[in-house]
Amino acid sequence: MDSMEAETLFRLVKEKYGDKIKEDELEEVKKAVEKIVETSMELRKVELGNWDEPFTVFKPYRRDEE
Repeated sequence: MDSMEAETLFRLVKEKYGDKIKEDELEEVKKAVEKIVETSMELRKVELGNWDEPFTVFKPYRRDEE
């Protein structure tokens, strides 16, 4: 995990909302920011080409759902 990126993002959140968030809640926010950074780093590893399209979900037509 890029701790520098997580720390920078957490600092931004703390500067903007720190006066509205309790100290124990800030610790939870920090954990969430670290998880988001970790997830985003994994997503960045996926290489996509111009031919790659968004994933579509197949949902069969059902007459009773109209």
